[in-house]
Amino acid sequence: MVTQATQLIMPMASSVPVLIAGGGPVGLVAAYTLAHHGIRCVLIERNETTTKWPKMDITNVRSMEILRGLGLADELREQGVGQDFSFDVIISTGLGGKCEDITRWKLQSPNEWRKIIKQQNDGSMPREPYQRCSQAIFEAWLKVKIEANELIESHWSTKLVDVQEEAGKVFATVQEGATGSTRTIEAQYLIGCDGGGSITRKKMGLGLTGGPLPLAMGLVHFKSRDLTRLHKQGQFWHIFFTHGGVIISQDEIDTWTVHLPVPLDFDIKTLDPEKHIFQVLGGQGDSYEIDVDEILVSSSWRPNNAIADRYRSDGGRVFIAGDACHQNIPTGGYGMNTGLADAYDISWKLAMVLKGAGGEDLLESYEVERRPVAIRNVQRAAEHMSVHQGYAQKAMEAGSEVMLSNSEEAQAIKALTKEHVETNDGENKDHGIELDYRLRPSPVIPVEVGVKEPEWTRQAYAPSTIPGSRAPHVFLKDGSTSIFDLLSKDYTVVDFSQEGSISLQLEKLARQGGFPLARVHLPNEEHVRKVWERDVVLVRPDYYVGWRSDSKENYDDQQLDDVLSKVFGKDSSGKAKREHINGDHIVFAGAQRSFNQDEEKVEKLAEFQR
Repeated sequence: MVTQATQLIMPMASSVPVLIAGGGPVGLVAAYTLAHHGIRCVLIERNETTTKWPKMDITNVRSMEILRGLGLADELREQGVGQDFSFDVIISTGLGGKCEDITRWKLQSPNEWRKIIKQQNDGSMPREPYQRCSQAIFEAWLKVKIEANELIESHWSTKLVDVQEEAGKVFATVQEGATGSTRTIEAQYLIGCDGGGSITRKKMGLGLTGGPLPLAMGLVHFKSRDLTRLHKQGQFWHIFFTHGGVIISQDEIDTWTVHLPVPLDFDIKTLDPEKHIFQVLGGQGDSYEIDVDEILVSSSWRPNNAIADRYRSDGGRVFIAGDACHQNIPTGGYGMNTGLADAYDISWKLAMVLKGAGGEDLLESYEVERRPVAIRNVQRAAEHMSVHQGYAQKAMEAGSEVMLSNSEEAQAIKALTKEHVETNDGENKDHGIELDYRLRPSPVIPVEVGVKEPEWTRQAYAPSTIPGSRAPHVFLKDGSTSIFDLLSKDYTVVDFSQEGSISLQLEKLARQGGFPLARVHLPNEEHVRKVWERDVVLVRPDYYVGWRSDSKENYDDQQLDDVLSKVFGKDSSGKAKREHINGDHIVFAGAQRSFNQDEEKVEKLAEFQR
């Protein structure tokens, strides 16, 4: 486990290429990504240190791919839950008395997943298994990495209070908590990773559609080594109880979190943490007592469903990422993971622009490519929650006396619950949601005419190299080298042809034009070539395909120059227009209302503060 490091206090830079507001996981990954690409940045965080709250407890397969590219994946696994523990989720009436488990989702351990990924080497699998790791540990670990990086200047107890765009620059007013004094930082760009109540978003006038849902949960984060009683129904990652409560195993050692619905006007001062724990574990049965070693934190919280109307300011110099631009119910673990992908996306694109290789269209592509993903993820998280609400509502309506009996009614409800849960088991299994982002349309993705896309489903990733698709992960014929391992941190052209003439031509033109492009020649990897569908595939830093071709095609230099200009955002045909997908606000608002029985108007607000 990492421990918090104390950074030497140093004066704050008055001018910087990129200022990052917010030191949660999204801001930390944004800073690390910029430094990975050689860009200096300043990170400010209003809190004194990283979070003590558990929040996220899974880093999903797409996030692990991103962290692998940053060189962080193996070290994160050392911080998190061991590689042989399952991700099993139990649905149960409770742990006490006559309670019983109804069914479970069998979710493999990372080591089991590695075997599956190796065996099913057809491009449909992720590069990396999931990783269980509490956000409190994730942030503390990454903070140490940030503070050791010479390209990153971080300041804690420092909050953003104002943002202005003038004359092609950003002027941010920040306040230092220790002294209360304010100062101005001049930056070329600012990334607002400052949570649901984002000052960045508000100051830039970027509206938010959605807000808090009519739900509230009481949370207790605690330590207990009473594994015999806690594992009464077997080892688990989560147990969802039919009275609406849930317990989460944070580390498989001694750290746990429980949640239970409470009234909207619940007064946290009235919460007795131990009684709350026992009530959650008891389920629909009697209170179930365990030995509690330490109460870490307790609170109440409300989930939000919200999407920012825009991700970029009018002046084009300010961007928002993470909870600042999307908030969702925790089911599915999409919140932080969507935010990490935001952070990585805008950071590598800014790095390209700041180094002179990327153009305006590359920055414009951030919102165009990422916002539809967030809309989909927010909606899917709500659908996952509705699965749990469905069986819990039936069980609570039946009542504890019925649910704990052997009556025909009880057996019928449990059978329906089992069927319902096993049929709707996409939570943490939907690889289509997590991996199969299709970045079309995008100002930096050329349209490929006359090609039929594979069918998209929530459950599975459909391997494809159609431009705008995530390149498929495949192991080479040596059985251990992933094609991803060969890709540059910049752009890469992968060539499977014998001659390699197109990739050589691209490499030469890229060098002449100042475009960072690595070349990988794999003339003897027939299986990878089959999965990748074309002889020549140009891949972006995020493993997304920018362009592809067969080797039989002939291109003059101008045609390939145009390809490079397009994918690097310097298309000579002109600046990308700010057009949003028609109707996406309406679709999202409908999903918001589905959780609001009185169909109250969806208001532009977000109460949650990071």
